[in-house]
Amino acid sequence: MTLPPVSRTPDPPVPSLAELIERIAAEESLTPRQRQEIRSALRTVGRAIGRRLEEIPANPQQLRERLALLTPAMAGVSQGRWNNVVSLTRAALKLAGLTTIPGRSTDPPGPEWRNLFRHLNDRRVREGLSRFARYCTALDISPSEVTDEIAASFLAALESQGLIRNPRQVHRTMCVVWNRAAETIAAWPRSRLTVPQYRNTYSLPWSFFSSTLRNEIAAYLERLSGKDLLAGLDFRPLRPASIQSYDRLLRAFLSALVHRGRDPQSLQSLSAVVAVETVKDGLRFFIDRAGGDKTKQAYNIARMLTALARHWVKVDKDHLEQLCAICRRLDMNQKGLTPKNRDRLRQFDDPANVAALVGLPQRIAMQLSRRTNPSRADALAMQKALAVELLLMVPMRIGNLASLDLERNILRTRGSRGVVHLNIPAEEVKNGFAIEAELPPETVRLLDVYLERYRPLLLAHPSSWLFPGKSDRPKSRHGLGTQISAFLRRECGLQVNPHLFRHIAAKHYLDANPGAYGVIRLVHGHSSVDTTTRNYCGTETAAAMRHFDEHVLRLRAQALSAPERKPRRIG
Repeated sequence: MTLPPVSRTPDPPVPSLAELIERIAAEESLTPRQRQEIRSALRTVGRAIGRRLEEIPANPQQLRERLALLTPAMAGVSQGRWNNVVSLTRAALKLAGLTTIPGRSTDPPGPEWRNLFRHLNDRRVREGLSRFARYCTALDISPSEVTDEIAASFLAALESQGLIRNPRQVHRTMCVVWNRAAETIAAWPRSRLTVPQYRNTYSLPWSFFSSTLRNEIAAYLERLSGKDLLAGLDFRPLRPASIQSYDRLLRAFLSALVHRGRDPQSLQSLSAVVAVETVKDGLRFFIDRAGGDKTKQAYNIARMLTALARHWVKVDKDHLEQLCAICRRLDMNQKGLTPKNRDRLRQFDDPANVAALVGLPQRIAMQLSRRTNPSRADALAMQKALAVELLLMVPMRIGNLASLDLERNILRTRGSRGVVHLNIPAEEVKNGFAIEAELPPETVRLLDVYLERYRPLLLAHPSSWLFPGKSDRPKSRHGLGTQISAFLRRECGLQVNPHLFRHIAAKHYLDANPGAYGVIRLVHGHSSVDTTTRNYCGTETAAAMRHFDEHVLRLRAQALSAPERKPRRIG
């Protein structure tokens, strides 16, 4: 058994993709056609990354990280071509000696591994172990010699040398299926591998804490909901989503106290939880996790605890001021959009990306209309196209989109026009402002086609949900949101989550109508135009700069077309 040696000398300089292409051109073991295909694949990688080939290092780990952010749509090629490009790039790295990790289908495993694989009848188990078997064969490691150390070296090779999109998941799957085979196949080696847990979770279940505390928290959350109509509340009742958020934040904070050394059973009341030193102790857990920096989560927890101390525990004035001071120190002073959202919006400075997004629903509908007998996959594609269409026309939150009901929220008027309104009552909207919109005719046609031709394929039983789930419920907002994001990434090469549609709507309109915050305030249902201005002031900057540049270019054109004049001498 030989593990990869630890390097004691400085690593040689990594070549660029341009240099790698030159090496492939001189590789005598390849046919002319193979050389041409690999060089073409490397040029495609360069175009997809958007840098000159001379500037892109042929470092497997860096290439893997960059390629993981790309889709075939971003590269302007089909899914099949992109798979081929990645496979040929991996082959080029291996030929140049830059990686030794085997691909999924190359270099068959050794005889011992092949004999062992004859006992595997489950295709998923074979696939989960195939790359590991080839890796071990390349290092002359037999199945009986497999240990956690070997598995760890396999992960290190995947992360440093492979182009696999998610090396940790490949490694974890391998450990899981290895153990499954060891438990069910007599001929399999008896060794077990440690299955890694990559989710860095810290929140403990509520059962860890005392029943007294849990009962008080339940009473507090019920009060926040405003279910008791006769209770004299000095605050506006919270929506169910906000109640769930408070529940998560409280559990996270209490778990942080336990990780800081508190006995969970010692926390018997909320008055003890909001003690100033207890609040500081729990918040230090989140600050330490962030390397000593402020985080939005820590700030949200501090605000939640301050509200709890004010409205439920009713602490004295000095106590409350100390908690408010903690909130001020943790406030990140984030004004307007977050840097992440601003980065995502820059995609739409490119008119091609705007066209790809706004034209996607109709393009998908046209493609599917050519199929005589639509499949369930077609129905799901049409469902996502309709979801995107609705978000474009009525930029609502994903929770409202997922829970649209054909009887309550999609209202049709009688008459020749067949006007369709989308109506969501105020109590179902986060900011308390009802959503009322007349859907454009194009959107109505898309909706009708979905309802008549595709939605029946998605129904397990009668339902009035626009986006039905597996049970008698709509699709979850997380599930629908994830599907929409993956759909846009695959079809358009865009990084868009459902909430970004609200920001995209504001950007598009303000680019065309700088300063028109009043319209966006009505579209988004903000209580004040100040909220809209605070969120979106600056999003028109790129458009304003384009107008300014056009002005300068017009002046330049005028200057170049005018008769040449000798410049005046000064002094």
